[in-house]
Amino acid sequence: MNTQPELILASSSPRRQELMREAGYQFRVMSPDPSVECGMCSSGGPAELVHELAMRKATDVVKQLLAEPRERDVVLLAADTVAECQGQILGKPANEDHARQMLELMRGRQHHVLTGICLWRLPLADADQQGTTEVSVVATTLRMDDISDDAIDDYLASGAWEGKAGGFGYQDRLGWIHIEHGSESNVVGLPMEKVTETLTRMQVFASPSEARIK
Repeated sequence: MNTQPELILASSSPRRQELMREAGYQFRVMSPDPSVECGMCSSGGPAELVHELAMRKATDVVKQLLAEPRERDVVLLAADTVAECQGQILGKPANEDHARQMLELMRGRQHHVLTGICLWRLPLADADQQGTTEVSVVATTLRMDDISDDAIDDYLASGAWEGKAGGFGYQDRLGWIHIEHGSESNVVGLPMEKVTETLTRMQVFASPSEARIK
């Protein structure tokens, strides 16, 4: 019987999946229901928002897991990312006009990208089915050049803004967004340094090579 925990990524984001694969992790994807993001109030600030959303996503997927048979422990990773500029929380744009508003707000200014991550270990032998959780928030500081309207138009026309917090993707290798402090992978969607450190400290996986579904 395999005693190695199964690693599950509670996200349908292709960027998060790519980051995990590049780090050497093997995992199963289980997506939370989109409704978990509905009705969230951002009055508490971006850090509180991503903290709560990461926990909500993890809770939803744990409910799905408990409804299926398991043969071993599970370690679940859920995350949520937003951008913040001038006190405004910038999630995924609803449409192109919304993305334009975000980019116009950030150009020439410093802004932040915050990701909440929830790691939830669910042991098979846990009679109460509660497990243990750890939630943290990682922030990265960036600055956008004072780009022209034409540059914004060109980026919007590419469609690369879709589904990305703040209406941009750092992984698109844009020449007008610069990291001033913090994790680069956090801007893409997962602070891999924190993910690896937490998995190791929880004594789950000592290294990415151990996080493999046998």
